[in-house]
Amino acid sequence: MKKRKTPNLVTIAILTTITVVFWVFFSVYRVFTDEPSFNVPAEILEPVSPTLDTSLIDKI
Repeated sequence: MKKRKTPNLVTIAILTTITVVFWVFFSVYRVFTDEPSFNVPAEILEPVSPTLDTSLIDKI
């Protein structure tokens, strides 16, 4: 008796479905395990002045 070969379209459909399921699973997993990004205030992000304030050092 001959074995019937699965059509190529069915094989591609099954592999595509498996890929989509894994893709969705790992996307949901990444959303729940990823650390949230922090909002840094603008005052902290401002550049620091490179000049030395000697009057402030004298007060210390």
